[in-house]
Amino acid sequence: MVHLKIILCSLTIGLASLSFGSEVPSSTSVAVSIDVPSPAWTIKISRIYKKANTLLVVCEARKKEGLAAAVMSKAKTSVNISRKFQKLPRKVYVTGQTWNYSEGYKVVTDEELAKLLITASEVYSSPKQLNEKSFIGLTLKEAQDLAKINKLQSRVIEIEGEPQGVTADYRPERLNFSIKNGKIIRVNKG
Repeated sequence: MVHLKIILCSLTIGLASLSFGSEVPSSTSVAVSIDVPSPAWTIKISRIYKKANTLLVVCEARKKEGLAAAVMSKAKTSVNISRKFQKLPRKVYVTGQTWNYSEGYKVVTDEELAKLLITASEVYSSPKQLNEKSFIGLTLKEAQDLAKINKLQSRVIEIEGEPQGVTADYRPERLNFSIKNGKIIRVNKG
């Protein structure tokens, strides 16, 4: 995957407005939408900081593997944070990319971002990314459930050293599990 570094951009904010009876929601939604050069690009909010009564929203842009049409598209993402930050103004940072199609954000380098974050306190960090090692030692059901929750395709290619009948198509994001004694012992993609 091609990783784009973090960019500052204006952010569209969706506030959690549901209420159940007299309950007040404990979280608010922070949403970001930026223009990207093709639908192969996605964005993810990786961290949010508070600095001088402003929220600094740090996004990571990624390009999926494979071919995609060069058609201007929107990449969107959102996360929930504590409601106490609801009224703070927000700035969004995305670094390492060269295009600047949307209004309201500023491209910065890692060094510039590090300087901007001095004295900032982190209020949100995205969950750790899964990789092949995340599945080692799990039962097949646990591994398949974890893959499904994270919207990843998976299949079993080997059980107790015996190859299983599988298709020969290559899918770069699909997880291939090898099982021994009821546990995942090896994972590769393809």
